[in-house]
Amino acid sequence: MTLEQQQTGSTSSGIEHNDTAWEGPLFIVGMPRSGTKLLRGLLSKHPRIRILAAETDFLPFIAEWVERQGSPSTPEAFEQFANAMSGANYFNFRPTARGPFRWQDWRAACNGRFDVSGLFEGFARYELDAERSSGAIWADKSPAYIRQIPLIMRHFPNGRILHIVRDVRDHCVSMRNAWGKDIRRSAWRWGKDVLNAHRQCLSMPERCLEVRFEELLQNPDTQMRRICLFLDLDFFAGLTELSQSVEQRGYAAGRTEIMRDNFRKFETRLTPGEIASIESLSWDCMHALGYTPVRATRQREMSSLMQYMLKLKDGAQLVKSGMARRGVAAAVRFHATHRRMAG
Repeated sequence: MTLEQQQTGSTSSGIEHNDTAWEGPLFIVGMPRSGTKLLRGLLSKHPRIRILAAETDFLPFIAEWVERQGSPSTPEAFEQFANAMSGANYFNFRPTARGPFRWQDWRAACNGRFDVSGLFEGFARYELDAERSSGAIWADKSPAYIRQIPLIMRHFPNGRILHIVRDVRDHCVSMRNAWGKDIRRSAWRWGKDVLNAHRQCLSMPERCLEVRFEELLQNPDTQMRRICLFLDLDFFAGLTELSQSVEQRGYAAGRTEIMRDNFRKFETRLTPGEIASIESLSWDCMHALGYTPVRATRQREMSSLMQYMLKLKDGAQLVKSGMARRGVAAAVRFHATHRRMAG
């Protein structure tokens, strides 16, 4: 490091930092089709933030492995653990430019810590080239971790969470358009998962921040300033603009600008009966988060049998949609792996 860099606190990477700067982890969570990719695209422009290019989803798997098998501290145990991890869907989307994945390099990046947090942090730092004390904040965008907030908080006492929330009615429209999901099950899961995450975030305001998708679209400057304040980062205007498209499906697919009108689409894309069904299945959560139902008047429950039947329906639809891209066997394996890794 040059004398000038020592005086300014910057490195050759352009990251300004000091010895006490927070370096993560940051987890971006939320229901699918709720803006997590948009948030990742905007935050990735900050010189101090490095976000894994693909969703991990395997934190629950690591926690279960360590609980059952113990910490893989020896090279032999680590190789066995890494082999079990090698089938994770993360590796289907890992950028090829990274070159071959080497478990030996992952192990070295763990810095001698082979508990749950050490294994996960080592993985992220290896994949992101984020050395300790570099000032870089390592981050992961995995929507499925909306159900793993207690697990994150337990293993990462310095971790912070950004929970992005989208209007359930637009969420259901997008889930159906993108993957053919049943809007009833989407609404039911939104009502349960978002409400749980909302309550958990309220209990830890210093570690969790909720962001409304609609507010991020309409006023990105205000919301990104709010996020930067939460993360102890300097704000700059470039954080309100995308450098490339982040979406491959739906209304914003292929667009490089923030689609400021991408909300309340449900008004023209759902029937009155569909709106009423969605609102009634997510009534309690809508009220807790300040969304106003326009058709329903109370919370409606869904039987365990109906939940199971709709789960089977959605699973079959996902496999069907994945067949065109991966083939039958690969599509089934992909979704089975996701369930095994994400818990």
